[in-house]
Amino acid sequence: MSDLKTIKQRARGAVKRHYVLVTLLCAISIFVGTEFNNVVNNAQTWYEFLRGRQIQVALEGIGNDRSVWRKVVNDLIEDNIEAGNIEAKERMKLLKEATSSKSILGHQRGVLATVVNNINSGYLMAMVSTAVHNALHSRNVFKMLLVVLGLLIYLAVWAYLRNAYKAVLRRGLLEARSYEVVPTGHLLHMKLVKRWTRAALTLLLQTVYESLWYLTLVGGIIKHYSYFLVPFIVAENPDIAPREAITLSRRMMNGHKWECFKLELSFLGWFVLGFVTFGAADVLWGVPYRVASYAEYYAALRQEAKASSVEGTGQLNDDCLYVHADPAVLRERYADIARNEEIILEDIVELPPRKRFFAKNFGIWTGTLAEKKIYGRQAGLRHQTQVERLEMNGRAYPRRMNPLWNKAQSSIAAHISYLNPCTIWTLVVVFFAFCMVGWVWEVALNLIRFGQFSNRGMLHGPWLPIYGAGVVMIAVLLNRFRSQPALEALTIMVLCGFVEFMTSYITELITGLRWWDYTGYFLNLNGRICGEGLAVFMLGGMTAVYLLVPIIDNMTMRVRPKLLVGVCVALLLCFTADMVYSFINPNMGDGVTNELDMIKTTAPAADTTNTLQQ
Repeated sequence: MSDLKTIKQRARGAVKRHYVLVTLLCAISIFVGTEFNNVVNNAQTWYEFLRGRQIQVALEGIGNDRSVWRKVVNDLIEDNIEAGNIEAKERMKLLKEATSSKSILGHQRGVLATVVNNINSGYLMAMVSTAVHNALHSRNVFKMLLVVLGLLIYLAVWAYLRNAYKAVLRRGLLEARSYEVVPTGHLLHMKLVKRWTRAALTLLLQTVYESLWYLTLVGGIIKHYSYFLVPFIVAENPDIAPREAITLSRRMMNGHKWECFKLELSFLGWFVLGFVTFGAADVLWGVPYRVASYAEYYAALRQEAKASSVEGTGQLNDDCLYVHADPAVLRERYADIARNEEIILEDIVELPPRKRFFAKNFGIWTGTLAEKKIYGRQAGLRHQTQVERLEMNGRAYPRRMNPLWNKAQSSIAAHISYLNPCTIWTLVVVFFAFCMVGWVWEVALNLIRFGQFSNRGMLHGPWLPIYGAGVVMIAVLLNRFRSQPALEALTIMVLCGFVEFMTSYITELITGLRWWDYTGYFLNLNGRICGEGLAVFMLGGMTAVYLLVPIIDNMTMRVRPKLLVGVCVALLLCFTADMVYSFINPNMGDGVTNELDMIKTTAPAADTTNTLQQ
């Protein structure tokens, strides 16, 4: 196996070749709380130090002290739910008191704060146990169902999206180390081969095993290295069974744990530099460099394990991730590209200037559905042909050489393309779909955090317009950047930040109420927007326009036009009526306009800011 110096040298080359892509992928992981939470912690700690505050590295054994977590768990195991909750909340309070809620780098609230504080204090375990306990003993059946539903939604989103993103990140790194171009669609490899659910279950099982081992402290440290390769194994072969992936990682890491520890330790200087630069060095180079080095390390261990015939390495069968395929084989496998180009020319649609303007600049289709089908087929085939020509020429990873590749499944790209324009009615469906999903998401989070149902938002209906309007604006106003994912991601953050800030300012100016407040969140601006929120908007927006909106558009194309128009008009009428009524009688109450009061009640902090008042 290559020495660590050579591995890191190759990693630097990979990051330089794909700097924007790798940095963006790692930044998403940081800001949504998937991995590398130390970046945010370092920035907050250093900021508080510069402000003259005392840095509390160990708050009565809090921080990363596993003994605290074990104490909370022991209370819960002994069915002493109340004691476990009290212990966890006290720890949460002390953790939050270490920072100021008024700080622009506040770390009291939000997903980033929740990830660190909840886990370190044991509050996450107490929260889950309390939810289950309340569900089993509640006399109110409706409330019981809501609590269970909220808990399931929260855990599903965490396991299916945030935790599964580990494999997405590593898939991107494995392709970046070997190929000149990494098309956006390749990052969804697990989805394209229909193995996302299995991959998510594998990574969930790894997290559960590792968490249980950490109850023994020493065992947790050892298993951290034993399971180190699981995300890479899943990224290469998402079809592998969960237990087999974990077992294979253990076998491949046998005799290499100390070596892996030294590799992690070699980035100590970058940890320090990241600390003194408020985390900027980590985001801009340290984390991408580290993950790229881990990818090179996995490739080296994989080669050694296969050479030594380690049991189970036969399932590591995606050889084109590491070695380019023979050009003659690629030309044979991609022989139908010429036929696709002929189809594009045969079905070409000539659009009038007005229709072309809206389709090209805003992604809005104003022609007939028959023309849209031909235009969409052209756009899908054109994009697919461009990507496949890169694959055939050896510049991008050849998906057709993947063991899980299926011609029928890959043809979906020709029918569901993020470059296809949408009809007005499709955009209406997209608006209401995301309005309702956003409402369900926030209601579920409120149930988990505070144990009560709250009709979130300023309206009375089951929708939050900020979600639907945000996705529609991204889909329409940023359509010109759709073929450039990095630029699309940047413009999404700028657009959503501006819209959210202005919406908060104008609604407070008109009604005197705030329906959200990011005071205490990391990188917040007057409590109206925050860095974490912008990162979530960016990730959600990218997922929406590159995956979900095309799927919705494809589904609405199959619905009878009269039925589609009737449903959309009915929804618009209900929404308009709700807006008029809510303007006169705004939706207010617990969990709606006084969330900070609830936070003070459930998890008090020493420096909580002004509550939301009328």
